[in-house]
Amino acid sequence: MTIRKAVVVLVIMVAAFSVAGCGYVSDGPFGWGMSYHTTPVAKGRASGGYREGQACNYAFFGMVAIGDSGIEAAMRNGGIKDVFTIDSYSQSFFGTYTRQCTVIVGS
Repeated sequence: MTIRKAVVVLVIMVAAFSVAGCGYVSDGPFGWGMSYHTTPVAKGRASGGYREGQACNYAFFGMVAIGDSGIEAAMRNGGIKDVFTIDSYSQSFFGTYTRQCTVIVGS
């Protein structure tokens, strides 16, 4: 292998590892290849729930992030007035695509 080919391979490897680590969900367990997990956040005062509201944000390659995963957005999306539980779930695929959502169950 020539020096030029070795340098090209090294640059490609560094670039691949750099980009793959850019877009990850910062809370909870993280798998370099893929991760998907749900984390409980809080329990509200309602005694149960029959409605579910979800609000998400998305990131692509750690460069572009869009969305609103706030509690108020999730309550509005589900038409929820009284909160029973709040959960957060996160998904990452090789750090190139990540999604983090807030899920609220209530009435």
